[in-house]
Amino acid sequence: MLFQQFKVDGLGCLSYMIGCPAAGIACVVDPERHVDRYLQTAQENGLRITHIFDTHLHADHITGSGELAARTGADIYVHPGVEAAYPHKDLHEGDHFRFGAGEVEIIETFGHTPNSVTLAVTDHGRSEDVFALLTGDLLFVGDIGRPDLAGADLLEEQVKNLYHSLNKKLERFPDWTEVYPAHGEGSLCGKGMSAKPMSTLGFERRNNPLLKMPFAQFHEAMTKEFQARPDNFAVMVSKNRQGPAPLAKAAPFAAIPIQQVEEALKRGARIVDTRVPSAFGAAFIEGAVNIGLTPASVNWLGMVIPADTDIIVVADTPARAQDAAYIYRRAGYDRLIGYIGDGISSWAAKAKPLNHLPQISPASLKRVLQKYPDHVVIDVRTDAEWNAGHIDCAMHIPIGQIIQKKVNLEKNAHITIVCASGYRANIAGSILKAMGYDDVFTLIGGMTAWNNANG
Repeated sequence: MLFQQFKVDGLGCLSYMIGCPAAGIACVVDPERHVDRYLQTAQENGLRITHIFDTHLHADHITGSGELAARTGADIYVHPGVEAAYPHKDLHEGDHFRFGAGEVEIIETFGHTPNSVTLAVTDHGRSEDVFALLTGDLLFVGDIGRPDLAGADLLEEQVKNLYHSLNKKLERFPDWTEVYPAHGEGSLCGKGMSAKPMSTLGFERRNNPLLKMPFAQFHEAMTKEFQARPDNFAVMVSKNRQGPAPLAKAAPFAAIPIQQVEEALKRGARIVDTRVPSAFGAAFIEGAVNIGLTPASVNWLGMVIPADTDIIVVADTPARAQDAAYIYRRAGYDRLIGYIGDGISSWAAKAKPLNHLPQISPASLKRVLQKYPDHVVIDVRTDAEWNAGHIDCAMHIPIGQIIQKKVNLEKNAHITIVCASGYRANIAGSILKAMGYDDVFTLIGGMTAWNNANG
């Protein structure tokens, strides 16, 4: 039997192929939007993909089920609670599917969503015992799925379902059963996932505190505030329920002339500048937001810019711009109208207006604070990071408040933004610049550099 895990860095998405080379058939579980690697793996192993399973209605990435079905002819299977508007077949408790030596059993495990299922996997070539559980977003390595994404009105029911699924639905499986979740480190669907790609039920039962709590304590933990949910989650839920448009129908993504950039900006388009903080800080197009290109950058994009916005990408090279488009489309950003692929060189060559976000070193900031005691230092890190240590005179305004424009400072204030490394500071600084704060700086190297300079 073939059993293979696939990972999307940054988003932390994990998907799976289960098949039998002897029988020549396979299924894919929770595919991401870019499906070429599933097709390649199937071809390399002489497999035909016949079934596609989504363990739940995904909120943090666009499913590749429709894309994969269009290219293979496979059927898509989801729980009826998804209320899918695209061609599919329903999954129910106790359904069994056979793929040669491999077999999966469907278990309804509600809690993360009201439509979540777990797949229990057996390799009959070795044993009649279930060897693995594909838990979707129910049970992660070191964490469990957050129950709040379905909405505040369903939270109480979801918490009860989550507790029941973890402690009753999985109760019949022994400790040695392997656990393969739909997400790992980097996902926003939990609080503290491990970077490990799998675990066992026994290890999680012994070491995951959320599996050892009485319900009252569990309820308290699951009704506390979770990490902010990006605004584009709702868009992705809607797209996944309706069935995402095939990537082949996406508008071409190519270099865009400066005149068209200006016209698009007048119509409400936004510029996402993917360059590193120092390059952005030196000069950027007025109104741009700086979200440096990393595998996780799409999570920040989701918090800053709605998915129904026309976006122009600024990158150092055309290849980097295409990389950004590839990543952004995973999260439902399909209105990518073009890119400037030489940084801001072509824009500057036409003498178009530019702004800047000066980067200040720890030594310079220290001198500024000695000379100008009214200089404002804003720390945009999380509560936990702030509590672990911060610059004495700093005020704590988490980046989420700046993204939501919940800032009440004098427009003529001189401000330095601080985070751990400078990445989030540049996001926040570019937003403050767009809000009309002229004298904004960011601490290059962030608190890491500050602590090293003042240790």
